[in-house]
Amino acid sequence: MSTEKSFVSHRNKMPSIVKGSSGLGTTRPSIFFRKIKGGLKIPRYMNTYRLESFSPFKVEVVDKILKDVMISSLDNIKYHPVVCLQICKDMSAKVCDLLFKKSYDRYKYTVIMTIVQKRRQGVDTKMACLWDANRDNYCTHVLESAEFIALGLVIATYYE
Repeated sequence: MSTEKSFVSHRNKMPSIVKGSSGLGTTRPSIFFRKIKGGLKIPRYMNTYRLESFSPFKVEVVDKILKDVMISSLDNIKYHPVVCLQICKDMSAKVCDLLFKKSYDRYKYTVIMTIVQKRRQGVDTKMACLWDANRDNYCTHVLESAEFIALGLVIATYYE
């Protein structure tokens, strides 16, 4: 009598059929997980082979969000390094929350807020990244008061 063990690989399974609201069967790709340190499971999705976003990044809308958040957060504020650090964190979180509510498909956001005290000095900020001229975009807003200059930057990079 031989004992045989059969091992089934997840990669060899056929995708399951899901009934949608329209009643038509659509295939759902299998989701594989990879584990990192600490046992955290990260999903690994199948390729969709779609090159364009269903809802592309709109600069005008994001520019208005950035401007509104900065004006409302920096109204009647005096410069203090610790307070301004917390204000920058709060503004970044607000902008990120509002961007996620817009649900621009397939974009990753980077929000950078900087507040610099006016002391008759020059400020030079630089950033570099790999850029796709057709899909990636950014928005900036500068707010100036008697005591400080606030710079806001939102970078949207397309993620395939």
